[in-house]
Amino acid sequence: MDPQRCVACGGRDLQVVETIAAAEIADGWRREDLTDGRADIAAERATALRRLLPETIAFDRCHACGLEMARPAVAWEAGQYPEHSYPVRWEFLRCAADLGDTPLDVLELGCGPGEFLAIAASRGHRPMGVDFSAAPIAAARARGLTAFQASLDDLETHVPRDAQFDAIVFFQVIEHVADPDALFDGLARWARLGARMFVACPGPRRYTRLIAEQQVGRSDFWDYPPQHVLRWTLPALKAAAARHGWTPVTAIEEPLDWVGATSHIGVARAMYRGVLGDPIRRRLTIAGAWASLALAPRSRRSGVSLYFVARRS
Repeated sequence: MDPQRCVACGGRDLQVVETIAAAEIADGWRREDLTDGRADIAAERATALRRLLPETIAFDRCHACGLEMARPAVAWEAGQYPEHSYPVRWEFLRCAADLGDTPLDVLELGCGPGEFLAIAASRGHRPMGVDFSAAPIAAARARGLTAFQASLDDLETHVPRDAQFDAIVFFQVIEHVADPDALFDGLARWARLGARMFVACPGPRRYTRLIAEQQVGRSDFWDYPPQHVLRWTLPALKAAAARHGWTPVTAIEEPLDWVGATSHIGVARAMYRGVLGDPIRRRLTIAGAWASLALAPRSRRSGVSLYFVARRS
């Protein structure tokens, strides 16, 4: 990869928009782990972060498409990716609706324990998922879903070499990938002509950036290496897909769910402040979240995800 070129649109007009010390990123993870009552994990993670990260991380923004790229783009090593919950997300339901009623062959990259696979299967589709983590794949298979521990590179060990799919789905994946060109190139052999690609990733206007307790630098603690190495925009997604022969169909932000957003903000603040178990103080914290969201600038008034659909030309 050319470090002076945008990995989405290829533009060369880049500007440094943030420089942050690795110690700040590590402290964000430490606070989160301690808030969750995971002091043992906090110590292990601090050691891993000290080993992985250089002293400072910079983010370059592309003037043309707005993509922000971590420099260096350091990612978690195998087996170190943090465990996290896999709730049914807004984009799962939106994608299921967009797939339609005709049964399709669907491939999901980063399927976790199979929440989306289950939704797609319930609607008559033929979904298959892959994930690099063993535990979620075991959970998906225990539910009777077709899922394999694999990456896109070794998918052919699990499916016929000539297999192709009508839809390829990857949610909350592309922000972890330092080289999206390799991802798009790898998808080409598995996509039928006319196939659709469904992508979701964190958006720049998401309300989570109002939760001051989980912020480091300009963003959420998890929005930095080794967790996220790219911060996408809708123009960047369109540009990256178009360069690889995909025609954009849909490019939207997740709508802001006021009740869900304020509950999320309020509960997160209550956890950090140690008042989650106090009904009165918890309710007051959630009420404060309503005020925060109502007074927030437009740059913090969207749902969490960007949602992008493209068709293979």
